[in-house]
Amino acid sequence: MQQYKIDFIKLLVKANALKFGQFTLKSGRIAPYFFNAGSFFTGELIHEFAKAYAGAFLDNKIEIDVIFGPAYKGIPLAACTVEVLFSDFEANVGYCFNRKEAKDHGEGNLLVGAPLKEDTRVLLIDDVMTAGTAVRESMDVLKANGNPVVSGILIAMDRMEKNNDGVSAVKFVTEMFNVPVYSIVNLDDVVEVLYGKEVDGVVYIDDEKMELIKKYREQYGA
Repeated sequence: MQQYKIDFIKLLVKANALKFGQFTLKSGRIAPYFFNAGSFFTGELIHEFAKAYAGAFLDNKIEIDVIFGPAYKGIPLAACTVEVLFSDFEANVGYCFNRKEAKDHGEGNLLVGAPLKEDTRVLLIDDVMTAGTAVRESMDVLKANGNPVVSGILIAMDRMEKNNDGVSAVKFVTEMFNVPVYSIVNLDDVVEVLYGKEVDGVVYIDDEKMELIKKYREQYGA
């Protein structure tokens, strides 16, 4: 496994962005783990988060001109990732994001940041993917604002779950929009790094938690 993946998984648990236990999701499912990108709320944490996105971007050799971060969570992710790409890897990539509310003064554009055209190659960046609804909304926004080429979608963690129709959200989005979906890590990576191993003296996935993960995946795993 690449080092940036290992570092990112350890960062997730140390920042309390990835927790293990029993959590009720919006879908009503009782999950044995919970991912919350909102835990990256300091300069150091968001910088390390962006480094992981940059690592996945380079590892997958995605060719783009602009990173699009959907409002609201995607905005700091896009901005910080392009900064890391430039400062650490000398890759000068643009970024833009959408407004949630219509602007009633100035130019009134729905998008802020790098301009998009039909030949602009865009990477859509977000934290997680569940039903694919947010992706559909972002694709509609992009189509109505320059209609650029969406070269891929990059998320932080692939939960490797199926939706209520029995299809994984990643597969659903890939097939619906004919766009590849990349992730920094997936659930298999998390288990490989954390199960039965210490991170700063803590075993985050012990036998009991691993059993909960196995049962959950038997029911909802994609």
